[in-house]
Amino acid sequence: MTAMTEVKQPNFLMMKRVWIAIALPVAIFYFSGIQGLIQLALVWIFVSIMLLMFAYKKFRIKKWNASTRDYLNTKNDGIWTHEFGPTWMKIDEQKEIIHLKEENKQKSYPFLAVKEWRYNLTTNRQRTGIEKELDRTHNFQDSGFFITVDDIEYPEWRIMFFPTSGDFNSLEGSRNTEVQLKRWMQIFDKVINKA
Repeated sequence: MTAMTEVKQPNFLMMKRVWIAIALPVAIFYFSGIQGLIQLALVWIFVSIMLLMFAYKKFRIKKWNASTRDYLNTKNDGIWTHEFGPTWMKIDEQKEIIHLKEENKQKSYPFLAVKEWRYNLTTNRQRTGIEKELDRTHNFQDSGFFITVDDIEYPEWRIMFFPTSGDFNSLEGSRNTEVQLKRWMQIFDKVINKA
């Protein structure tokens, strides 16, 4: 199995919508002069703001797409890692240890302490407006790779996943995330069960 290639980090200033938002007042000024620019100010300002808002939303998604880091035993060294946001997991086959990090907590466990693993992927609640944005956040918070361990203080760990392409609640993004989660289910079945 090979390592996943990292997705290139996006550049906000290189996005097409940003260039259009900048070009619009320049084009109006070029063809209509300062008078045309002032007369059409409400129109081009509104359009430019909307373009910048949509560009920023797309930029954020692309930035999150590029934030997943996986190392999948590329050098046959028995090391498997996944990192996204404030969560991280590392499986060390040689030492039979799993290292877990979630938010501000971090611990290591022997393979024998791992009781079970599962994933949950909640996506695509069909609503509009503010409720849709709240659902997107809720869906993301409910989803992830869950590892149950023999630890009274921290019995379950949640490792976050985000698609490497597409939005979390889009068909492309949810399928991409599902493939990532299923890949880690297979890795755990292969590596942890073998111990």
